[in-house]
Order: sequence, then C-alpha cells, then structure tokens
Amino acid sequence: MKREFVKTANAKLFRNHILAAQNRGARESGLVAVTGRPGEGKTHTLHNWMMEFGAVMLTAQVDWTPRRMLMDLAEKLKIDATRGYERRMEAFIAEKDITIIVDEAGFTLANNAACLERLRGITDKSSTLLVLVFMPHDISRLDAPRLKQLRDRINTQCDFQASTLEDVALACAQLSEVLIAPDLVNHILKQTDGCMRLVMNTIARIEGAARMRPIESRAVPMGMNDIKGADLFKGLVRPGRKGAVA
Repeated sequence: MKREFVKTANAKLFRNHILAAQNRGARESGLVAVTGRPGEGKTHTLHNWMMEFGAVMLTAQVDWTPRRMLMDLAEKLKIDATRGYERRMEAFIAEKDITIIVDEAGFTLANNAACLERLRGITDKSSTLLVLVFMPHDISRLDAPRLKQLRDRINTQCDFQASTLEDVALACAQLSEVLIAPDLVNHILKQTDGCMRLVMNTIARIEGAARMRPIESRAVPMGMNDIKGADLFKGLVRPGRKGAVA
C-alpha cells in the first residue's frame, strides 16, 4: 500500500478551524480543540499539518508532570534543558510563531489540569496556537466549573466525522496498489462505518486478494465479484469498541 497523505473532508475541516483560530480577535483565545471517535485520522492529519507548517507535536503521557512536559517540549524544540531553558523556550516559540499540538490531551487534565495550565501560560504570552486532541469522553471534562478559564480559551472545536464515500474513494485511489471498482468502494464504506483506519486496513487486504488473481486480470479493477470468499473484514476491530466488524 502506498504511503501518502489523503486530503479527506476531515483534513480540510481541520485547516478551516486553524484558519479561524489564526484570525481570532482575543489573542488569548488561542486554543483549538480536536475531537472525534477513534480511527478517523486525527493524529495523522495533525502530524501532516505539523510537518508542513513547522509546528511541534507532543503526545501527553499518563504520568506527565509540568516539569516533564516542559522537558519533552524543549527536546522537540532542540533547546537544552539547562538553567533558564523555560524562558528561552517561551521566547523561541513567540519569535518563530510555533503552534503546539498535544495528542492524547486528556492526560493534561490530571491534577487540576496542571500541565494544560502551564501550556496555556506559554501560549498566552506568545499569542500562539495550542491544538489539543481529545477523546470525546475527555473533552467533556473541560465543562467542570474549576476549568472554566481553560474552556473559555477554546476558540474553536473541530469534530472529526465518519469518512464519506468521496473520502473512501480518494483513499482507495491514492493508497491502493491495485484498482478498486466503485461497487467495492461503496461496500468498504458500509462495512467499515466510515472509519478511516479500517478503510486502510481493508485496502491492504484487497491488495492481498488481488495478488491471488491471474496476472492477465490484474489490470482490471477489483469489484464485488472478485472478493467472493475473501474475508476482507473478518476480525477488523472498530477502534474504541468491543467486537469486530464482521
């Protein structure tokens, strides 16, 4: 399977939310929340955006403390964690207008959101963006009264949706080493419930099935008739759920 970035509807939606936050009025309102069910490509989309625009991306850990978080951030920015490194780091972020992205941001809410408060302090001073990737059950924790000052700083919330038929068709066209017919594309959408992670796994299985075909027929798109007897979806577990697709 090819390793390319697919510009899905969710990827375009995320960029629109970033643009809205960049054009905000109150400079301290620079938090962007990203959420959605597992498997919709949040991390992959943000990683692609990070590489294109020179942002820095951290993955929050269950045992994070503000100090460890800052040291992880300094390492990403290639700043020596020696005396005065926090001030140097803050100045560097402001000078270069660096957006900070935090995946698994639910872990920043531990201990009265100590880690998130520290990040918020940095981006308040630098007037830069802070993008927080939450699981749906975690973002609701920001509704607690004690976290109101953080919730109020969220400029916009980007909710990743299930992939559309156009998304699945685009993924099949860009990623698959074999041609996939429209009827099979539609079947993939229905069977995976539009979960992009499952779509990609299914494409890999279709490629495996295609290798079993006679060489002379491999230039013909794979359709529904070509997958009879193939367990394309058996055992594929939907992210965040118990059980499998089929």
